[in-house]
Amino acid sequence: MERTLGNQRSLCHAAAVLLLALLSGAHTYARTAGHQPGDSLKEAYKQLQLENTARAKELFEAALRMDGNSIPAQIGLGRAAMQGGEWGNGSTIFDGILDQDSANTGAHYYAGICRREYGTQLAWLLRDMQWRKAEVHFSWVISHDSSYEDVLYQLAELLLYRGEYDRALDLGHRQIARRPDHYGGLLGLFKLYRCFVAAGEPGDVLDDLRQRHTDHARYFFGETLRRRNRFGEAEEVYSGMLPHPGQVPSEALYLSLARLSFAEGAPARGEKYYWQAVDRISSWLGAALLLEDIKYIATDAELAEYRSITSDRKKSGFFHRFWNLRNPAPAATTNARLAEHNRRFLYAEKNFEYYGSRSWFNNPDKMHYLQFPRAFSMNAEFNDKGLIYLRHGDPDRTERTMGTERTGGSGLHESWLYNATRESPRRIFHFAESNSVGNNWRLMSMPDDVEMMENLATWDYRYQKMASGEVFDQMKLAEELREESKATVSTALATDEHTWRKEAKVFAMPHSIDAFRSENGKTLLNISNAIPVGSLLKDVSDTLTTLRIEVGISIATPGGEALASELDTLAFALSPPPAGSYIELYRFTFSPDSVRIAMHARLLGTECISTWKRQMQVPGFIAPVPLLSDVELLLPSATKSSIEIDGVKVIASPFDAILRSQPLYVYWQIYNLTKDGDGKTKYVSRVLLSPGSSGPNDETVIAYEKNHEGREEASAEFARIDVRKFEKGVYTLTVQITDLNMVYSFSKARVVGLIGGE
Repeated sequence: MERTLGNQRSLCHAAAVLLLALLSGAHTYARTAGHQPGDSLKEAYKQLQLENTARAKELFEAALRMDGNSIPAQIGLGRAAMQGGEWGNGSTIFDGILDQDSANTGAHYYAGICRREYGTQLAWLLRDMQWRKAEVHFSWVISHDSSYEDVLYQLAELLLYRGEYDRALDLGHRQIARRPDHYGGLLGLFKLYRCFVAAGEPGDVLDDLRQRHTDHARYFFGETLRRRNRFGEAEEVYSGMLPHPGQVPSEALYLSLARLSFAEGAPARGEKYYWQAVDRISSWLGAALLLEDIKYIATDAELAEYRSITSDRKKSGFFHRFWNLRNPAPAATTNARLAEHNRRFLYAEKNFEYYGSRSWFNNPDKMHYLQFPRAFSMNAEFNDKGLIYLRHGDPDRTERTMGTERTGGSGLHESWLYNATRESPRRIFHFAESNSVGNNWRLMSMPDDVEMMENLATWDYRYQKMASGEVFDQMKLAEELREESKATVSTALATDEHTWRKEAKVFAMPHSIDAFRSENGKTLLNISNAIPVGSLLKDVSDTLTTLRIEVGISIATPGGEALASELDTLAFALSPPPAGSYIELYRFTFSPDSVRIAMHARLLGTECISTWKRQMQVPGFIAPVPLLSDVELLLPSATKSSIEIDGVKVIASPFDAILRSQPLYVYWQIYNLTKDGDGKTKYVSRVLLSPGSSGPNDETVIAYEKNHEGREEASAEFARIDVRKFEKGVYTLTVQITDLNMVYSFSKARVVGLIGGE
């Protein structure tokens, strides 16, 4: 078969090298060098393993200044070049080693990898020359020691680049038979098959897999059926293999069953299969395949965390935390983010897959304005549109142009707009298919096509100026837009965001969190929320007699470990129809620490959903000086959660605004008041209202003031304030306490809005 893939970007093998280090935590520098390096070289190789490429390079260069003939240092320097994707530089370094020692197996091995990847960056004739040199190096290693590292797999990748699928798969099988202990070959064989299934000739794939009587071929026969929407047949393959999975770990089979279920529109079943895969992790390979599924949306920190894990149980915990942190409704029985990830993955699999060459020649960002996190280089299956899509979902708007010579562009251009949300700012991404065929869409800092810039004028007026403005203005705007694009891409590829289906109606759920001192050094959190029951009625059937709303709240550590959770279904009779909002209060006690609080409300039987998340530091009230709790707003209420204060039944308010026609109820607590010689406390409390959100100023008014005497070191106070005389607008409400015994003032503030007429 003459079809040539080129198969991955110039950093593709760096991705494989990084992934293997990530997954195994192992390095083999002593073996490749031929003898044990000294302590300084050990540190250099340690930095290389930790992916601190620049630092490792410095240490290797320092070692070479001391001993210019040190082969261990030269090999380390060459591997640092590989880790940075500097394939030409790496080839030069390893050629230099072979000039010293032509029988150095490690140098031949790494030279083969460098030549192979360097070839993907060149035009065809030069590429073929590099690939022939790579094959010579690999063949030398195989003839001398075919069990050396994963050399058979590395040659298989070269054959895959050339489109020689049968030979590549055969070599992959020989690799795991020769070295069943080598992680690179075990995971690599799955990658070879995946590429074959995705990029091979459609008419040949199933026939070829039928003729291969191996566990891998059987599994990927099922994967091919799944990709062609032959779900029933695919499920038979997976289920038939589960009792005796052989060389395909059960984690892979459960993961495929999960993906198939999500594709069939059965997310609950899909999630069940997914957690079976996670909870049954029993091998390095099984866990690695699960990591392959999430590598597109993981952060560098998460990948580093995974690298540090050695036990299967802790790896299972990693995947649970990974998805818990991304779940918009962690108290719910299903994980909406996991379902959305699979929906995006299935869409990307059909629309954004790309296994071809990703060289400098077809990179529209040739000046390297954009910067990418390490996790970016792990992708070898999707184009750049696919990576953005997997992390952030469907764009809100798209524009596409042909990029003709007349308009100044080269190749197809496409731009995506994501509107601002509560979690992220507005984002614009630019892609181009430059000097390439197929589906090789790559990110660029800004379009070079005049027609595209004109089309984007409705997104940002600066693009119109770029298309038709003065040259000086164009240069200034170009630099400005590139800097913005650089920041946007860097942030977007280091984060991911959940989005609901376009059909979903997302409603607001006002909420407030207030902290008070509790017993034994702990803190009480009052979390109030309001569900707009009345406004939700228009989204239900006229024949419905009861409105059911699922409400859940979850508190977890910043790392995703669950601390508390509640899930309930509220029922509201629709005769008579309810009006306004339903207000409820949740109370939790925690030690002072950082926590993540998430809440959701879902109107059952509809696409109506509301969520909010907040990470906060739970304050402590253990200092020996006078302290003030949070300032809590209250509302009159007759619900079961209400309490009576000074003859008024109230509940914590989730709203930051009140009607001027109603009293403003404010509540706070004071701790550690100073006692005089007679054991008495004396203090003055004031409530200040200041226009704006910046605190007391020249227009501040004392809205409440009261003198107090007592014998307790703690006190609670409830203030009722008439706000009818204040104008509508935003105010800073400050509770100020002056301890008269120690002549010490302290305060807490919050912003409040006064709305409505007389």
